[in-house]
Amino acid sequence: MLYGLADCNNFFVSCERVFNPSLVGKPVVVLSNNDGCVIARSNEAKALGIPMGCPTFQISRYTDPRKVITLSANHLLYRDMSLRVMSVLGSEFEGVEIYSVDEAFFRMPFDDDERNLKVAADVVKKLFKFTGIPVSIGIAHTRTLAKIASHMAKKDPLNTSRVEALTEVGKIEAVLAKTPIEDVWGIGRRLTGALMARGVTTAAQFAKLPPSLVRSLFSVTTERTLLELRGTDCQSISPITATRKSIMNSRTFPKVLYKREDVQDAVLMFADQCARHLREEQLVACTLTVFVRGDYHREDLPFYSNSCKIRIVSPTSSSMVIAQYALRAFNGVFRNGYAYRKAGVMVTELLPEKGVQQNIFSTVDEAKQTRLMKAVDNINNSAGAKVVKLAPLIGEKVKSVPMEKKLTGNQLDIRSTQFTE
Repeated sequence: MLYGLADCNNFFVSCERVFNPSLVGKPVVVLSNNDGCVIARSNEAKALGIPMGCPTFQISRYTDPRKVITLSANHLLYRDMSLRVMSVLGSEFEGVEIYSVDEAFFRMPFDDDERNLKVAADVVKKLFKFTGIPVSIGIAHTRTLAKIASHMAKKDPLNTSRVEALTEVGKIEAVLAKTPIEDVWGIGRRLTGALMARGVTTAAQFAKLPPSLVRSLFSVTTERTLLELRGTDCQSISPITATRKSIMNSRTFPKVLYKREDVQDAVLMFADQCARHLREEQLVACTLTVFVRGDYHREDLPFYSNSCKIRIVSPTSSSMVIAQYALRAFNGVFRNGYAYRKAGVMVTELLPEKGVQQNIFSTVDEAKQTRLMKAVDNINNSAGAKVVKLAPLIGEKVKSVPMEKKLTGNQLDIRSTQFTE
């Protein structure tokens, strides 16, 4: 079996260029939340020497900041574009497995390179036509080699098809000899240092080590990486499955917030985003956590940090239900008189939405909520993401609910308390 790996090139920057073509050909960097550091770079920005993770204020060390276009991250846009790319891949290939927001593995349809290269090149063109995102595809007998092949396709300026096959033994040996050990998928910084201390600097040298020695010195996972470089498939591929353990949405506020209403509105927005992500991935959540935190850099303000975990009676992906639980948890952690700099919502214990056993004592009509949320999603998908929004739950009656609280400082350990607005 042959694997393919589709890798979106400079994904965040490419998404921005789809809706702003004037950015094409210019040095562009995308910044993290609150514009703290660089999280994505165009090829032009890379050529200027700007490293990944560079703090924004240090860009001037590498080039004139006025020559670089800096953009704040728009993760909702990137997520939407990622879903479009994955949808096209799912319509063209079998066994699609999403590895990250801009990468996905899949099974190639044929056993010979010529036909696979043609099919992959056609998909690259189709992806650019339908989404505007440039994509590179690597083909190999293992996923580790497919990662190296996609990297080759991306970096080779003469490869106009942006597709590379790494299946011939002689070619594999030549490529591995030129591949630094730190560029091998699964070889992290610490493992790189340990291998270099033993004289291993390239992927070819690593692949020649005895597997039993690698397993005894490091781990079974490292041994599998070695075997994959040799062409032995150690990882099965399967269709997309619900393997997520949690979904979190949070934000550091531009300035500290004091009013309950301001922090509460942010928490409800995060809860709505979590619920929408659940529905997109056809999941439901069993537990929810809300956390708030002050600004520990401000010595002139008293610091406060707290979180509250609450179990959802009947697993759900409804924005309205999740927002109600988020409000209950928020009321348990908010304290007047403190300044808040960050807040967030995390849903955990995720399950596939199909086949979930509902609670017979639940007062929520899940069927009705499902129809309502489907209608809301259809409207937002067709008319804009923010056409239908969740209104603040004013006057919501908060019942007594069991809670698990992660407390800091001298906060009381409250296991079950009734909170009211």
